[in-house]
Amino acid sequence: MGKSQTSIQDRMGLLQVAAINTAMAALTKTVGVFPKERAIVDRERAKGSYSLGPYLFSKLLAEIPIGAAFPLMFGAVLYPMARLHPTLTRFGKFCGIVTVESFAASAMGLTVGAMVPTTEAAMAVGPSLMTVFIVFGGYYVNPENTPIIFRWIPSVSLIRWAFQGLCINEFSGLQFDHQHSFDVQTGEQALERISFGGSRIRDTVVAQSRILLFWYCTTYLLLERNKPRYQQLETTPLDHDEPHLKLEEFNSKQVHQALEATPVSQVASDQPLESPEVDLVGSFVLEGAK
Repeated sequence: MGKSQTSIQDRMGLLQVAAINTAMAALTKTVGVFPKERAIVDRERAKGSYSLGPYLFSKLLAEIPIGAAFPLMFGAVLYPMARLHPTLTRFGKFCGIVTVESFAASAMGLTVGAMVPTTEAAMAVGPSLMTVFIVFGGYYVNPENTPIIFRWIPSVSLIRWAFQGLCINEFSGLQFDHQHSFDVQTGEQALERISFGGSRIRDTVVAQSRILLFWYCTTYLLLERNKPRYQQLETTPLDHDEPHLKLEEFNSKQVHQALEATPVSQVASDQPLESPEVDLVGSFVLEGAK
């Protein structure tokens, strides 16, 4: 990008889109998978395979390489193509800011997935909540012009802190071409116009880390509260007054004696079987015989 007055708006728009794209990609990835994973985790927790704390900690460690891969590749492609501040230090800070933002958005996705019962509901709630953070992200609405009842939203918006860090990283030390006295001459003046003057990148990273911890703690509390509960089986009390039947084993001698004691009437094989004679005619009277 150049150093003209119009490049100021171009840089801010690009940095805002970069912050939104990184957050939305991490959010949708998490809310699309975690509600299904939660059903398996609840079943295994009910069996006592593991507790909630080690599960969340191991999940965080396992997702660090995957969660960092996309923002790093995104920064490696976008930064040189857009010709942003051409120094290696600024490029490293750019990748670090979007990586921390990606982790914070993933943590937010875990909270949404723990809050709602299905994947469809998570896909509806997550982007809606992120839209609020985008509106109060510092580009569309200036924090100083935010209504009093909404002043707290920019403080918890991960989009706002990512955008602020990217702007400080990009505009600090820049000199712009100007023809009039009211033109923006330095990058610090551009930061003052969007109320980012006097801030440091370290402050934005610390704020994003706090948001990350807040979402993880909220996820832990929601999963602990919504864990599956089952009614315990109660044993029926035994009545000691009633006699109990006991099964005794019979040996072969007792079985043989029981069979011999039982009389069985048998018919000789050479004796023919006789059945009583049946008078087929009986007392039938033919009609007409009188």
